[in-house]
Amino acid sequence: MKAPETDEDFIQWYEDCWADRDEVEYPKMFGAIDEGVFTLDQTDAIQAWMESELAQVQEADPNWGPMGVRVSPPSESYPYWTYVTSGLSNPFTVAPGEDIPDGAPSGLGYEMVIHSPEEAKWPVFRLLDMMAYNLVSLRAFAMGHRYPVEGSLDGGESKLSGFVFVRDPSRPDHFVLPSGKVQLLTLVGATRNEMAFARSNGMDKLMAKLVAAGSGYITQPDREEVKL
Repeated sequence: MKAPETDEDFIQWYEDCWADRDEVEYPKMFGAIDEGVFTLDQTDAIQAWMESELAQVQEADPNWGPMGVRVSPPSESYPYWTYVTSGLSNPFTVAPGEDIPDGAPSGLGYEMVIHSPEEAKWPVFRLLDMMAYNLVSLRAFAMGHRYPVEGSLDGGESKLSGFVFVRDPSRPDHFVLPSGKVQLLTLVGATRNEMAFARSNGMDKLMAKLVAAGSGYITQPDREEVKL
């Protein structure tokens, strides 16, 4: 497969890939998607990471600003809120006329998802910050990763202090755009002890404990630490 060669055709193709993800693939996987988008250019996340010692780029790519987070409210099939990034799988890594091998990732090759029992702002802020981290530090996430955060997950009294990256068995693990393959990484909130348990015993064993405790793949900031 080859990306369109002219700038005009490439821009249209780029926008079509974006629309295919947000308007076709996301509704199939998550149900109705709210029209609003929380974008990176509405925050200082990119600038904050640019000023950190982890920064690997000299200036922000203008393509990053419109990337953001989409929201899917509860439905009969999925009675909880879903927050999903929109943009990491944009083909911003491809140049006009460039060949795209079969099975190649689109953009960074993934989008991130957080499920929450209630409507909240913290999943939006966390996802935007982690998107900026990926783009500015040139560090990517993957299935099985653990990611501690500063303070608590929701900025309050939560005992959860990071995320584990897993596959949600209720959804496909990937979808395909004209620009390549996109993996879905579901982020589940965890305590430091739970993240350490996953490192030593495997992610499947941690998730089995979370499922048995009733939270499963939905992040509940006020939950207690599971018995390890």
